[in-house]
Amino acid sequence: MPVYLALIFCTSCSKQQSATPQEPVSPATVVKPKGIFSSAGSTSATVLNHAETRGVLIRAFWKDIEAVEGSFNFTAIDNQVNAVKAKGKKYSLGILAGGIGSPGWLITQKNAPYFNYTFRGLPYKLPLVWDNTVLTSLAKLAAKLAEKYNNDTSLLLVYIPQMTANGIEGHLNGFSQSAFAAAGYTEAKWIDASLQNAKAFATAFSGKALAFEVHNLFSSAAPAESIITSLWNDNTLNHRVGAAMWWISGNTTYQPGLITVLQNFPGDIYCQVIDRSDSTASFPGGDYTKVFEQAKLLRARYIEPWDYEFGINSWDAAFHNFNQYADTLKKY
Repeated sequence: MPVYLALIFCTSCSKQQSATPQEPVSPATVVKPKGIFSSAGSTSATVLNHAETRGVLIRAFWKDIEAVEGSFNFTAIDNQVNAVKAKGKKYSLGILAGGIGSPGWLITQKNAPYFNYTFRGLPYKLPLVWDNTVLTSLAKLAAKLAEKYNNDTSLLLVYIPQMTANGIEGHLNGFSQSAFAAAGYTEAKWIDASLQNAKAFATAFSGKALAFEVHNLFSSAAPAESIITSLWNDNTLNHRVGAAMWWISGNTTYQPGLITVLQNFPGDIYCQVIDRSDSTASFPGGDYTKVFEQAKLLRARYIEPWDYEFGINSWDAAFHNFNQYADTLKKY
């Protein structure tokens, strides 16, 4: 059932059936990543051979690994995992959901309600996360992924898929709030559904650290703050679910309220740099190293520069310094 049309201009960005409940895992048994990971380049010799690379983010679309409901194909992930492991590196896992990554059958066969939007000039349908069918399907995805990868000691971080514009980052940039409200959106409903989804993934990946990426929603930091605080304070999750910031730049003018939230957040913070270093306008005074200064101020334990940076050797010293800093942070 189509709902409305929104335009997206961002260039970065009922109960469910949950996975089988497991006993809570002690934080001491969870190895969390720290230091420099690449945001891409899982099969790149330049990235994998770099002395400061500790791991790589591996991405895949939900629609590619479950093109047919209930039938899972992990080849796209496994090819990347094998390349990373061959070089003795670790990896993080990000499955893109939302409109850009969700399988078509969720709407055409399961009749999930959706919201029409445009991302980078292309039309997409965003399944509505508060719908029980969507939550149930996400929980099943979590269970299958965990069945395959939860016991892989090379996997150190799982990003929680989100029903957002690009499927991992927590933004709806460009959406009309009134139109989305007409589709059923409320802050309370969004928060509740996001928590259900995050807990399904955390339950399934019982031995892993996880991250929920945060953005303002309709200029408000409140939903993101509520979600990450609830997840960190949930005793059954044992401080395994931290916050991700895929827009770190060294600047404080973009989403300043959310930066304050992260400054006060007691949990783990995982960052991805907002842009390549040659996009100098993205960084204060064009200084790319401000990214790492800000990461330290936030007490971030982990940062993902773009794969481009590993081939130019301009930031080797900054990478080395951040790795040393990350090693001083508490283990859990």
